[in-house]
Amino acid sequence: MRFPLPELLRRLLRLSRFLLRRFIQDRCPQVAASLTYTTLLSLVPVLTITLTVISAFPVFGEWVTHLKIFIVTNLVPEMAAKIITVYMQQFSENAGRLTALGLVALAVTAFLLMLTIEHVFNAIWRVRRQRSLVQRFLIYWAVLTLGPVLMGASLSLTSYLIGLSQGWIGHIPLLGADALNIVPALLTTAALALLYRLLPNRHVPFSHALAGGVVAGAIFEVVKKGFAVYLTNIPTYTLVYGAFAIIPIFLIWVYLSWLVVLVGAEIAANLSHWRAAPAKGAEGSPGGGFYDALRVLRALHDAQQTGEAASLNRLRRRLHLGFDELEEILGRLASARFVQQTAGGDWMAARGMEDIRVREIFHAYVFAPPVVATDAEPNEAALAEALRTISGHCDDAMDASLSILFQR
Repeated sequence: MRFPLPELLRRLLRLSRFLLRRFIQDRCPQVAASLTYTTLLSLVPVLTITLTVISAFPVFGEWVTHLKIFIVTNLVPEMAAKIITVYMQQFSENAGRLTALGLVALAVTAFLLMLTIEHVFNAIWRVRRQRSLVQRFLIYWAVLTLGPVLMGASLSLTSYLIGLSQGWIGHIPLLGADALNIVPALLTTAALALLYRLLPNRHVPFSHALAGGVVAGAIFEVVKKGFAVYLTNIPTYTLVYGAFAIIPIFLIWVYLSWLVVLVGAEIAANLSHWRAAPAKGAEGSPGGGFYDALRVLRALHDAQQTGEAASLNRLRRRLHLGFDELEEILGRLASARFVQQTAGGDWMAARGMEDIRVREIFHAYVFAPPVVATDAEPNEAALAEALRTISGHCDDAMDASLSILFQR
């Protein structure tokens, strides 16, 4: 779907406001601070486990070297790079002397970091159902072991291709040798996109994960350059802390890195709101839940006319709702026994549309007749009776079944 330029700009502005509001609602600055603290506690265990696993395979030795170079040249400030290099060398040397019990203790700490990150991502994606313990273990272990191996292999292959291309890449118009400088940024973007795609316990469209990764990767490069310029031209921390300046510098850098990761996560999680109807937008409207519930039931009704259930992604594409909005509506309808989920995870109506009245959906989403205790004050009882009378008139007007409503 293509939009005229004015409409495109309006949607971009609306989505930007919505993303900012979600960023604040999800307390991302505070969450980034919490993740910074957790990262400091788990950094040594994560690096040690990774290097222990990789060092068990001598064939990966060159890949580890490329991985270390990538980390110190692209993921940490220049002032911290030398110290990080020394520490990584120590981790690599000490990893082989770990006992089984020590490795288990470090693994628990590393898994706690992964668990914290998953909880943060699930909160951003509004996920209510968590993964099983076995699923978490397999995913975390794959991230901690296979992730660095694949990254090292990618870096090794990239270095090999760069070596082959040195003779002709400088002649590429407009790019030249500078084209090689974007390789680390592309790898960072790819890693972030995979993180957004795989870690939340929800289907994340690859295009959404890639968009979040691209934006976060670009911001990361800007922040990295800006932070380097700041440290070079305004050496406040070096003057105040002296030799200990690496500590606050590294803390601030980890915090900024997590902020960037969370910005990308918010984009990937909420990009489904991009196609929200202009009248509704991302802000919603009074009675919007009632209207959206009827739209969902209409979509399920149409799907069942062809003998099919509807997947969450199919409903999202048709209704232009965010995943979180759609899951909330379906969960509420399921609690009221209007819809049910199949064994395959798709959705269908739990009752025939001819058996569901419009007033039932109205009561579930807008207003239900009040129930007053027997010992209520007289004025409260009178108010409740008046509201029940008004509700009765509304019920008469909404006595039509959904099957009749959907025929119009």
